[in-house]
This record gives sequence, structure tokens and C-alpha cells, in this order.
Amino acid sequence: MPFDAEIFKLVALDLLDEASVDFLFHAFAADVFASDSKRNVVFETKSGPLVIRAHVVVDCTGDGDVAARAGAPYEIGREEDGLVQPMTLMFRITEFDHAGFDAYLKQHPDQWRGVHGLWDLIREAAAEGKLQLPREDMLFFATPHDREVSVNSTRVTKVLGIDVWDLSFAEWEGRRQMRQIAAFLRRYVPGFEKGYVVQSGVNIGVRETRRILGDYQLTSDDILQARKFPDVIARSTYPVDIHNPEGTGTLLKRLPPGEAYDIPLRSLLPREVEGVIVAGRCISGTHEAHSSYRVMPVSMATGQAAGVCAALAVRRNKTPRAISAADVQNELIRQGANLRGVR
Repeated sequence: MPFDAEIFKLVALDLLDEASVDFLFHAFAADVFASDSKRNVVFETKSGPLVIRAHVVVDCTGDGDVAARAGAPYEIGREEDGLVQPMTLMFRITEFDHAGFDAYLKQHPDQWRGVHGLWDLIREAAAEGKLQLPREDMLFFATPHDREVSVNSTRVTKVLGIDVWDLSFAEWEGRRQMRQIAAFLRRYVPGFEKGYVVQSGVNIGVRETRRILGDYQLTSDDILQARKFPDVIARSTYPVDIHNPEGTGTLLKRLPPGEAYDIPLRSLLPREVEGVIVAGRCISGTHEAHSSYRVMPVSMATGQAAGVCAALAVRRNKTPRAISAADVQNELIRQGANLRGVR
């Protein structure tokens, strides 16, 4: 779904204001300790360390930082070697000539499927030996602006997003790859002759780090068989989508047509820890299952569910684990969530 990132930022702040949310920028969650049935999260800031006390903490760090610090068990990477999916730095190119690009695709319909392609042009560039491209195809997404396209084609492998040295290297490498890709597009791809990078991601995109082990661990069978759960709090149709942790290639396995799988509330509740809920890509699942639920729409849906569960726990002075799935479901449905089959 194309959206304007700058407008999104403003809308997000407006929503926080409307909900009377206190927010703190430039603060990094560094540690957790418990006292008086509260979770105390330590943030490092420009003003020095800051402790925020809460009855319930919702961990949306993506990396499960808070849950892990609180003692929750977790897994990283695939079972055989611990390698994770590669990182990607997104960027936007402007002065894109849509008509020129479309004319090329009409002449070469085999070079584009869905939102990615240009395999022959990439092989041509590689054969000339002047450009080193990190992946075997180009992946583009539209934006609301006609002469602009978002590029998702950098690929940094064998790096881990919870290692600060790896993360620093990955951002350097991602920007180096971005320069190569932009040069390739201008030189080889019709429609990009005058294109230039107008913005790169503030941070490199991390697909996979910790997966917190919860009361239930989603599996690839759950996704591919479109499994249903009585404690469903979100649904997804996104396929198993594993970018090769070692380099070239992407494994894609789709759900049965017209089907969706459920995400249970239990996958948001870390084992051995009370007072913490996880949401986003660090919820409980295997490496294969994670490749499906890691995407933004699912992260938003699990975030909504985690927020509802946390709010109910605070109002009732209970732990999140003591809140019934039915109560969470009822509130989600009242808010308009899609939990088909739940009344």
C-alpha cells in the first residue's frame, strides 16, 4: 500500500496526541529489573539514565530487547547454523519516468513479475563487470508520487542486528550497495536515465534477530496449512518468504488460495516472564514461520492486540497471562479488527 512517509510521521504524532500518550524520543531501552510487582525499564538518554516503571511493558523493539533482558528465553536464526535473513536498506529514487519503464516492460514482458524483475539487465551488467549488484533481481514499490519509486534491493548477509558492530557495518555496506544500484538503474534501465536517490532509510531494515519463545511457537505448518486457533488475535495471508541467509535466492511458499492463518495470543506471551508482552517480528515462532509474520501489516496487528491485552491487564490489576483471550478478542472486534470466525 503506497504511503507518504512524511505524512505518516505527522499522522502518527497526531494519533499519539489524541490518545494523550506521553512519548519520549532519543531513549534506548538498556535494561530491565522488577520491584513491587512492577517492571522497571532503564533507558539511556542524552540526559542520563532514566527508569520508567510500568505494570505491563509491551516490547515492540523488533529484537525482543526488553523481553530478553527480563529473562525470557529466545532463539536466533535457523536451526542448523543460527544464520538470520539478510538486512536491507530501503531508498527512494525520484525523476523516474514511468512511461519509459512501462514501454520497456511491454517489449520485454518476461522481465517483470509483480513488483520485481529485470533479471536480464542485471546479468548484462554483471557480465560487463563494472557493477556489483547484491541480488539477482530488482524489487520496486510505488509511492503516492508519480515520478518516484521505492527500491528494496540491497542485501547484507551474515550480519546480526543485535550486534552493534554488525549493525554499523551493515549500514555502511547498505549505502555502498545503494550507490551501485542507483548507477545500474541509470545506466541500464529505461525510465531511470535521470533518476537519483532522494532519500535512504534512516536505519537499515533488519528482518530477523531474536524470536522470543512464548506459550505457543508458530510453525511453518501453521502458516502453510492456514491453521486456526481459539485464542486468535490477528490473521495473515502473507507467504513464507525466506531471503537466503547465505546469499542469492528467496524461498517463497504461499498459503492455499483464499485462506489466512491465525496468530494466537499465546505467541505474544513470553515464557517464564510476567508483565511483558511482545509484538511485531519478535513474537514466538520458528525461523520459517517468522519469515511470514515479520512484515509490517502483521506487526501492526499484533501490536494492536498486545496493546489491548496490556490495557485490560492494567485496568484489572492482573498479569497479561491472566487476561482471557475472549476479552482481548471482544475489544479487538469492537475496534474493527478482522478475526473472522470469532463472534
